Amino acid sequence: MSMDEQKLAESINTQIEQDKGKHNHAKKKHGKSQKNGGKGSKVSAEHIAEVRAQRELAKKAKRDAMIAKGLDPDAPPDLQFIRRPMLSLVPKNTPSTGFSFRLMTYNCLAQALIRRKLFPTSGNALKWFKRSQVLLHEFKYYNADVHCLQEVDYIQYQSFWKEEFSKMGYDSQFHRHGTKNHGIAIVWKRELFTMSDKMLVDYDKEEAGHISPRTTTKNVGLVLALNFTQKVLDKFPNSRKRGILVGTTHLFWHPFGTFERARQCYVVLAKMKEFEHRVNLLQNSDGAQGGWTPFFCGDFNSQPFDAPYLSMCSKPVAYKGRAKTVIQCSTSYTFSKARDGEECDDEEGGNIEKFGDGQPEHPVPSEFAANDEQRSLVERMESLHNSLDMRATSIYSAAYKHVHVENAGLDNDFDEPEISNWAETWRGLLDYIFVIRKWDFSDKTTPDDIDDLEKAAGITIKSLLRMPSSREMPKHGQPHEGEYGSDHLSMMCEIELVM
Repeated sequence: MSMDEQKLAESINTQIEQDKGKHNHAKKKHGKSQKNGGKGSKVSAEHIAEVRAQRELAKKAKRDAMIAKGLDPDAPPDLQFIRRPMLSLVPKNTPSTGFSFRLMTYNCLAQALIRRKLFPTSGNALKWFKRSQVLLHEFKYYNADVHCLQEVDYIQYQSFWKEEFSKMGYDSQFHRHGTKNHGIAIVWKRELFTMSDKMLVDYDKEEAGHISPRTTTKNVGLVLALNFTQKVLDKFPNSRKRGILVGTTHLFWHPFGTFERARQCYVVLAKMKEFEHRVNLLQNSDGAQGGWTPFFCGDFNSQPFDAPYLSMCSKPVAYKGRAKTVIQCSTSYTFSKARDGEECDDEEGGNIEKFGDGQPEHPVPSEFAANDEQRSLVERMESLHNSLDMRATSIYSAAYKHVHVENAGLDNDFDEPEISNWAETWRGLLDYIFVIRKWDFSDKTTPDDIDDLEKAAGITIKSLLRMPSSREMPKHGQPHEGEYGSDHLSMMCEIELVM
């Protein structure tokens, strides 16, 4: 008998001594006799094997139960995260004729922005030495080919993320405003892509027609031209595609910032047009052939029924109802002059403005009586967006209803999922993966039909990462141990490009 079998036998005999009934049952079953004086009894190898098998079955049942809940059974409890499936839009085993890749957007929650009062139920899940590992495990599990990340701490990027992503086979670019504590990043697999050009966007300095910024926001954008590597091009020798253009951003967070966010959305579309024109000139100058598919992802701090989203996705845009009320109200807010000073470090989650006399009481009033100046500002914003021949289409808006109809369009007319942010004080959809394309100034039916989008953009949407509805979420906010590593949830799509 091996040492393990001896230990197991001793354990079983102890139980037999403590429970005479079980002892007698075991005695009858195995035909063993017990000597007077309470000395140990022998246990057969068959019984040891049976107990061992029962233990293995119990372990398997526990493991299967954890997997069913979306948890990793091999990770310690404090490093667990809820694993969500990719929901397929194409039949299994459908042959692929183009280039497929996974694109993720994720607001990672900057450590520099964490205040305990904003996350009263998160406990130890806020600690960086734990949260960094949860996020890292999540990136490894979903295995995206391109990540668009927001709220990435500058210190953590330099000391942790840059090296960790590199070890996993990724290259990356980071951008932030001045000396801001956090910024945005784009991360891509080096075996698939190589960066050939980039554009840095500072919204406070960018022109938007004749509409000037209403305040200093310190928000930035980052756009990259990611060429296919030779390894990819060798698989598609007749392709005219050069790669993808991908951008990311984190727009102005302020509750009364709707008008400024709408201005920033114009800048997003205008800069994507400018950047695509630039890279096309460069590719023509060196004799290369092919084109690009433009994507833009990020945290837009806007819901599908708000003016910023509508300005990009519902063209020609005409603000009505709630959207009109909210954007008109936002023009009546007077931002603190401290924002324009170098000492100001007003960030998401910490509001330096004071709601005093003359200021609107709520960012989403049931009604708002705009004056002539405020109405004029909003009309100029409509005209600005309608003068630009570019538009955006949300991948989830076009496709999610085909894989998860129970969570598509619950609170919006664009068939978007209900939430991507689940904080203690606010819950809703703020994050998007957009395809950017030309607009011919004609009326467009919204939401976009998936077949029309795929044909126009030259793509196939193969699968989408499942997004939970509010009914599936706990009462407490995120992050939380064993659930999610940020107050946002990652979003991801698998796209096939027609080559």
